[in-house]
Amino acid sequence: MNTKQQIAQQCANLAIAKFLKELFTPPYVISESTFDETKESAVECAKQNVEAASLTGREKEVAKESVELFANDVARKFKVAMKQSGKIV
Repeated sequence: MNTKQQIAQQCANLAIAKFLKELFTPPYVISESTFDETKESAVECAKQNVEAASLTGREKEVAKESVELFANDVARKFKVAMKQSGKIV
């Protein structure tokens, strides 16, 4: 794992920890900014892993775009559900 990957992984881990801390401590809700930060950190971590893969430049770009589109779609649906349940403020 190269330095960029390690940093991206640590940022993702920190964002996830913050997400869980907010979600599991009173009042058991998460701020929208923390939700967005967690998603962005996960996307960046995935992109760094794609960058380190043995792919051509074009394959890497397509993979990064796919990762970002998928993550944004999942996050959007998850955020809607969390808002409906009152877990995002």
